[in-house]
Amino acid sequence: MSPLSTPDFNRALRYSIFEGSAWACMVGLSETYFLATAVYLGAGPLALGLAVAMPLALGGLGPLATLSILRRLAARRRYCVSAVTLQIATLLSMSTLLFLERLSLPFLISGICLYQITGQAAGTAWSSWYGDLVPVEMRGRWFARRNRVVYLSTCAGLVAAGALLQWIEPAGVAGGKSRVGFAILFALAALCRTVSATFLARSPEPRFHGLPAADHVRRFMRSERGSQALRILLLGALFHFTVYWSSPYFAPFMLKQLSFSYAQYMLAALCVIISKAIFTSAWGQLIDRKGGKFVFLVTMLCVALVPLPWLWANGLGLVLMAQVLSGASWSGYEISWFTLLLENSTSRTRPFMFAAQSLANGMMQLSGVLLAATVIFPHVRGYRDVFAISMAGRLLLTLTAPLVIMGLRRGPTVVWSRLGVRLLGIRPNGGFSLRPVLSPEHEIEEMEVEPPRSTPE
Repeated sequence: MSPLSTPDFNRALRYSIFEGSAWACMVGLSETYFLATAVYLGAGPLALGLAVAMPLALGGLGPLATLSILRRLAARRRYCVSAVTLQIATLLSMSTLLFLERLSLPFLISGICLYQITGQAAGTAWSSWYGDLVPVEMRGRWFARRNRVVYLSTCAGLVAAGALLQWIEPAGVAGGKSRVGFAILFALAALCRTVSATFLARSPEPRFHGLPAADHVRRFMRSERGSQALRILLLGALFHFTVYWSSPYFAPFMLKQLSFSYAQYMLAALCVIISKAIFTSAWGQLIDRKGGKFVFLVTMLCVALVPLPWLWANGLGLVLMAQVLSGASWSGYEISWFTLLLENSTSRTRPFMFAAQSLANGMMQLSGVLLAATVIFPHVRGYRDVFAISMAGRLLLTLTAPLVIMGLRRGPTVVWSRLGVRLLGIRPNGGFSLRPVLSPEHEIEEMEVEPPRSTPE
């Protein structure tokens, strides 16, 4: 049962659909075009890498700050709206500086960092809020419905942004009018986020009983199950290290080397999102049948091969095929990785596990970018060589993954059809980033099925 009265519960769910649509429009209008803005401003390999990895690394501080504050402040809605307000101010600041021709690369990277920190902080509070509000028995169905609206709204924002940029500057990123187009996009994104904040502020919030003490988390990490969760976290972080040797450079490769127009760039980004939306459900069903370990190893190999088509891509056709592969691969990798983490943690420690995952992945992504910009790029001929080296690194780590995964003791099996999944935002060459929505207050036994006692560990 919901902790709210029926009228408040229905209003909260209705408002969340409207809020999610406005948030997704903001994502489509802005996040895909942050890197295009950096390319327009003349960013080199290091600046391009920092524009992608630095926000993700520092963005992991947002969930940690949220968990620290929520341990003392039982007001998730107020905290969430405050973080969103800072995100709006950040978008408006970048838009204003673009209009005034005062936006430099350091200011752009700083703005994207603040955007990510506040966005992840708000998202963590929202996940706790709605994890408590939506009953377990309807969580999978309801979040699937909300995600469909979010996917459509993101695509609408992405297409609108591409059409606007194409109309303002048909010559692509090399044209001088792109500055005005990006400024308009960020202003429109801020407007959409303002609508989102309005619905958040008016949404009812159930009573919050706080988060577990830090000692509880430390005790869990010293247990066998906690050590297994740590191994999964480290494997995922190391894999992102090799991924980010190349991930920030697919966009400049399209915009600069292939001379894509904004319309072509938009189509390439759209393919990843649509592919991810289509394949996520199929991967979830396969996990329910085969288990998270099998799907994780398969999709890890698929993600490792994502750079392969880019070694020969010279036009839009092969790029679109590569983007479909990317979206399909990343959707399966993310939900299978989350399955392994869920099976090897408890509900009361999972918010901290996901916060640690954001920070660890972010730091390894930043390390991967720095290695690529300072070591790999000076010794190669161009983007294609970087893609090939990243693929080799991914494949090497993929070969070691069975040694880590197969040694895990089997925990409660997560049933994905009953699990709520929240969409976070757009990642370079990976489409939407996903995360399960779980209540930090209660053990959610209803959506976990203990393995048979006779099943060997």
